[in-house]
Amino acid sequence: MRRGVSSIHALALALISALASPGADATRPNVLLITADDMNHDSAGCYGCPIRDLTPNLDRLAADGMRFHYAYSTVAVCQPVRETMHTGLYPHRSGAMGFFPIRKGVRTLNQQLHDAGYLISMFGKNAHYQPEESFCVDHRETQISRSPARLAEATEKFIHAARGQGRPFFHHVNCTDPHRPFIGANGPDDLAHGDAPSRWIKAEEVIVVPGFLEELPEIRREVAQYYTNVRRLDDCVGAVLKAIDDAGARDSTLVMFYGGDHGMSFPFAKSNDYENSSRGALILRWPGTIKPGSLDRDHLVSTVDFTPTLLDALGLPPIPDVDGRSFLPALKGERMPGWDRIYTFYNATSANLWLPMRCVRTKDRSYIWNAWCDGKTQYKAENMNGLTWTAMLAAAETNPSIKARTDFYLHRVSEEYYDMTDDRFERHNLIDDRARQSEIDAMRKDLLALMERTGDPLAQAFAQRDTPEILASAKRGLADEYVRKPKGKGARKGKKATADEGGAAKARPKAGKDIIAFVLPETIVAHGTVTVGIRHHFAEGVGEQAITVTMLAGDSRERLERKVLKARGEGEIEATFAVPAAQSGRSIKFAAFVGEDFTRTPQHIQSVPLTVK
Repeated sequence: MRRGVSSIHALALALISALASPGADATRPNVLLITADDMNHDSAGCYGCPIRDLTPNLDRLAADGMRFHYAYSTVAVCQPVRETMHTGLYPHRSGAMGFFPIRKGVRTLNQQLHDAGYLISMFGKNAHYQPEESFCVDHRETQISRSPARLAEATEKFIHAARGQGRPFFHHVNCTDPHRPFIGANGPDDLAHGDAPSRWIKAEEVIVVPGFLEELPEIRREVAQYYTNVRRLDDCVGAVLKAIDDAGARDSTLVMFYGGDHGMSFPFAKSNDYENSSRGALILRWPGTIKPGSLDRDHLVSTVDFTPTLLDALGLPPIPDVDGRSFLPALKGERMPGWDRIYTFYNATSANLWLPMRCVRTKDRSYIWNAWCDGKTQYKAENMNGLTWTAMLAAAETNPSIKARTDFYLHRVSEEYYDMTDDRFERHNLIDDRARQSEIDAMRKDLLALMERTGDPLAQAFAQRDTPEILASAKRGLADEYVRKPKGKGARKGKKATADEGGAAKARPKAGKDIIAFVLPETIVAHGTVTVGIRHHFAEGVGEQAITVTMLAGDSRERLERKVLKARGEGEIEATFAVPAAQSGRSIKFAAFVGEDFTRTPQHIQSVPLTVK
């Protein structure tokens, strides 16, 4: 009797689920998309990591599926590349030119999956997928992406929910590792906001540092910390994959891992257009379709291709007029003509510093245009935090070669060209090599054609890059466009409003605990600079807001320096301060509040004291 009742009950649930989700088809494959954060492709063992057995779970995944040797991030910074993954559009076509939401009307992968009846999760990095309504998330988690155990538990619950509703699932796990802060950066007990890794990497295990960096002790120490975060990432990947297996969903789930989302947060990697800025580890497993142990060396794929490929694999309608293409045939072992190059872009940092770059890249050549390079502008980004950049600057005082390297990084030149046949780490710029001019011109023309075809706002400036006035005008136009306030959105009726710089009224943010939060530096060195991040979450209707950030002496609370930043919506901005030499061996604190009038602020925060070396 009970068995019959259970059968009837199950049938009723299935009917209810079908009525609730008319597009659902539980026979469609499930999808598990796992992304890493700030991970170089060759940090995985299957991609040649010099640390033995660092990533056993990723290596096992590659053995069970297909690994792409040439996979790239379209934009080498967090929010824009993630929005590119989900739209199939280059950043200037979606609006993801920096830490900005995609434009209204831009269709996403999640919307296509939602309409097909998929149950959709997003675990981690939620603030980098904006606006929220374009990503149709049913189940979200925000504080577990550095915890293997909690990820496994949440994955189990999500799969159970999908089965209960009779729906296929799209499980999107955004691991925060190996993003800074690094494990152990603030002492042996420092777990960098997560669980303990299954293995700690010691500095003496780092026999060779990545080839775009310098062989210095402090760099080796920080690279070891980075690799320890990579190990915890691998722990997280293993925990999620085990949860999929334990739920019996292995054979019905297409797994895609990308690490990525771009290069490691070190100089000459993240937030640039170099190979180690953009190249990622792309691994897919799809039982019955992908041959285990496959390696693709024939095609150059990029994150702009993810959405077209997944929709094609699932048999769902494509999003019209996207820039990416489906590489589904490659997953089946087929050769595809015309996949011999990719294009990468960079526009603005999380602090909204505009440093536009464009690149066309083949397997062994790269051409980079640094639109920001004008002989005056100095490069500044989050990848210069921590030990490595400080160590390079210190070494540059006595080492002419490293001095040339740091000076180049800060200022660059307008164009760079590399033959990676014998220069995989892009250290020898051949832009002035007379014997190379015909191939350089060919790559320039190729890049210009792409920029013109896709409506890149810097296309005309690139075509006339020897005319400084046109380039300067184009860059001003970009910066103006992406800081202007949304049209037609003033203060809401009945709410108090203040006047912004242009005289328009805007609503103040409501008081609360979660408007702003610090992202603190790992290391602070006297007589150097320190950058502190401020994550912000402003409601859509309040427009641009001021955030006042102060660096204080930790013992006396003396104000050392104060800056006022501007931000809107969700994202992260940065403030950089000069650390006085007198603070050596002492401590500093950071304080911040929303607005410029402390007596009227909706939120004020203060950090713990941080030791200055």
